[in-house]
Amino acid sequence: MRKFLLVMSLVILGSCKSDSKTTDAEENILKTESNTISGEFIYTDSVAVFNKEDEIYGVIMNEKASQLIAQARDINPDPFASFDVTLKAAIKDNPEKEAWPQVIDIQTIIRVKPLSNDDSLRLNKQE
Repeated sequence: MRKFLLVMSLVILGSCKSDSKTTDAEENILKTESNTISGEFIYTDSVAVFNKEDEIYGVIMNEKASQLIAQARDINPDPFASFDVTLKAAIKDNPEKEAWPQVIDIQTIIRVKPLSNDDSLRLNKQE
């Protein structure tokens, strides 16, 4: 009977431990899943940033980022223009140490329109 109880205890403890590993893996997946986010977008030829409320993120320069920049240029070719965008994107930790702490990986472009106010991320406002 003692052996049976010992084996059952080990099985139960082992299953609890494997459940916590699954939970950690699920948490990592949830952190990188796409979320719908809205905010301000500004770009240059080589970099882009996204401002969501009080957070600023770098943008991973991939095919979707290039598509977003092309859509923004069609709306306003001014290199200092800002845009109001809604995206499906994953927010990730930035592996580059000398850059924004977090970056967004754009999955889907939902909406792009000119920024409605003048309080933007512009680096050099022109009059």
